[in-house]
Amino acid sequence: MGGQVEAPHNPGVLPAGSVRYLDLHPFFWWADLLSIWQLYVTVLLFGACNVFFDVAYQSYLPSLIGRDRVLEGNAKLVGVQQVFAVGGPSLGGQVVALLTAPVSFVVTSVGLAVASISIFRIRTVEKEPVRRPESRMLKEVEAGLRLVWGNARLVAIAGSTAWLNLTSYAVYTVTMLFLARTLDLSPALIGLFLSVSGVGGLLGSFVSRRMSEKFGPGPAMWLILLIGSPFALVLPFVDSGWSLWIAACANGFTAFMTVVYNVTQVSCTQALTPDKYLGRVNATMRFVTWSAMPAGSMLGGAVAGWLGSREALLVCAVAGCFAFLPILLSPLRGMREFPSLSDEGDTAPDGSEGAVARG
Repeated sequence: MGGQVEAPHNPGVLPAGSVRYLDLHPFFWWADLLSIWQLYVTVLLFGACNVFFDVAYQSYLPSLIGRDRVLEGNAKLVGVQQVFAVGGPSLGGQVVALLTAPVSFVVTSVGLAVASISIFRIRTVEKEPVRRPESRMLKEVEAGLRLVWGNARLVAIAGSTAWLNLTSYAVYTVTMLFLARTLDLSPALIGLFLSVSGVGGLLGSFVSRRMSEKFGPGPAMWLILLIGSPFALVLPFVDSGWSLWIAACANGFTAFMTVVYNVTQVSCTQALTPDKYLGRVNATMRFVTWSAMPAGSMLGGAVAGWLGSREALLVCAVAGCFAFLPILLSPLRGMREFPSLSDEGDTAPDGSEGAVARG
C-alpha cells in the first residue's frame, strides 16, 4: 500500500493473488505432525511468491488497461479486495471457531486457486521484454535502486510508505495482543471488529480516484495521511464495552486513509515510470517499503513486552502520525496531476534509454 502499504488490516488491503503455495497444514494437523517450523516455512514461501505476484501485476497493469486509466484500475482492484477484506475477517473468525484454525487454511487455499484460474484467463498478450546479453541480477537490482534514488518524488513515496508500513504493522501486531489478551475477546468477536474497521477501506476504494482528481495526487497523499493517522489513537483508550465499537469505527477511518493513500501512491509510481523500467522500480519500491513490515511487527512486540499492550498501542499510533512528512517536504507536495513521461526528459537515472520522471 510501487511498494504498497499493504496492509496489515488494521486494515489496509490484502493483495488478490494466485495460488502461491500448496497448504499442507491441515493434513499435518490431522496426522498430529504439525509444528511451528512448518508454519514458519509456509509463511516464508507464501511471502516469497507474493513478492513476484505483486511486482508483476503492478508492472503489467499500465500496459493492460493503458496509462490514462491506471488510477481507475488501481481503485477498482482495491475495491474488489476491500469487499473481501470486510467479510473475510468475520468469516475467518467464524471458520476458526467452527472448524479450528488448521482447517481454515483449506478455505484460503481454495480461494487462491480461484484467483489463479481468474488470472490464467487473461488473454492480453504482453510485449516480450528485451534482455541485454550483459544483464545480470545484481546489475538489475543496482539499476532499480538508482532509478528510485534518482527521483525525489519516488524517494518521498518510498519514505512515507515505509514509515506507514513500519508503524501500521507495529500497531496491528499489538492490536491482536490487545484484543485477545487485554480485552479477552473471542476469535469471532475479533473478526467482527476487523470487519467493521474494514468497511472504511471499502469506502476509501470508492472515493480514492475522486479525491486524487479533486486535490491532485500529491496533496491527496499527504493530506489523507495527516488527517487519517490520528484516528489510530482511539483504540488504546477503550475497553471491551460499547467504546470498543467506537474504536472500530475510528480504525475504519484509518483503513479509509490507507486505501486512498495506497491507490494514489501506486498510481503515482506507475505514472512516474516508463513501461520498460516498471519491473525494476516496483521491485525496488517493494523491497524498501515492505522491509519495514517485519521490523514493525518486531518493534510492536518489543514495545508491548516493555510497556504493555495498551501503552505500546499508543506509542506506535503516535509514531504513525508522522508518515505524511516525506511527501509534504518533497516536490510531490503541490503536484496537481499525474506527470506525462514525454514531458520529463528522455534519459533514465541509470543512463539508459527511456524516460523517468525526475523530482
